[in-house]
Amino acid sequence: MKPQEYYATFETIDLARDPDFQAWVVAPTSETNQFWESVKALYPQQQSTIEQARLLVMGLESTWQELPESAVVESFQRLRQKQLAQQPEPKRLFFRPVFYRYAAAVTLLLLAGLGWWLYEGATSPVEYKTAYGQIQTVTLPDGSVVTLNANSILQMSGDWQTEGRREVHLTGEAFFDVSKKPLGKRMPFVVHTGAADVVVLGTRFNVNTRRTRTQVVLQEGKVKLALQQQPDVLMQPGDLVETTGGKTALRRERVDAGRYVAWRDNLLVLEEERLAEIVQRLNDEYGLTVSITNKNLLNEPFTGSVPANKPELLIRLIAETFRLRIDKQDNQIVLSNYKNE
Repeated sequence: MKPQEYYATFETIDLARDPDFQAWVVAPTSETNQFWESVKALYPQQQSTIEQARLLVMGLESTWQELPESAVVESFQRLRQKQLAQQPEPKRLFFRPVFYRYAAAVTLLLLAGLGWWLYEGATSPVEYKTAYGQIQTVTLPDGSVVTLNANSILQMSGDWQTEGRREVHLTGEAFFDVSKKPLGKRMPFVVHTGAADVVVLGTRFNVNTRRTRTQVVLQEGKVKLALQQQPDVLMQPGDLVETTGGKTALRRERVDAGRYVAWRDNLLVLEEERLAEIVQRLNDEYGLTVSITNKNLLNEPFTGSVPANKPELLIRLIAETFRLRIDKQDNQIVLSNYKNE
């Protein structure tokens, strides 16, 4: 079997045609399962590629050798269409006309209701929402790509992009890769968070807006942060700006932007992060109720990296680092000192 690093940069179709990969999908063993799990752990950016290639092989395994390249590409395109079709449909609000007794009134009301329904269908709000522990990527009508982190909501108008200004409302956390010139013209893109507005023309940035706090990390390009009680802030790549609703204090510092957006690749990177903030993150993103009985530990820093879809691993690492006992009942988790300490 080839070394794990051999598969670090494979594309979906190339991986699906690899004999060792096909053998694992068709007839997995404990050894091959362990090998491919280690590949996914070492190269988290390949997880979606491996899953897509696995589905591709499962659909073609009986006639794989006889298929030309064009058939493989077509099958992959069908797979992508199926995945897009499974993307949650935006929630829309529709008007339902009320019926009355008299035929003439009914006709008039139906005509009026139909016109209103058509208008509302075009302008009603569109909403994308993720559950606890879920990450979802959404492509907006202008080609911008938004990756929603767990327990987050993105809302936009049904007639979005028709007013010369692209606006969305965010609750939770999301990474934005904004299209610079939709329809061949420059249009501002605005993210409303409640505590601040992020105004851009085309860039890549992360916005985290939870518990009245808004944190913006700029990875590429330039953005203007429009604050409610302070002058606007112009950000450069590598800037972190954080503000809290109702407060005038503003935190600004230079950071490694990659650490703050690693969750997109299913990696949770923590660097000198207070246990209190980690507990809050577990509550917000995974729906867990985590508490630490020794309150003196809440200000202790913790550094480590774990797969973003393995919160239980993070909890075990914290427990081992600070010599804590784990008591778990459903989503209630208590970390406490051992009795003899």
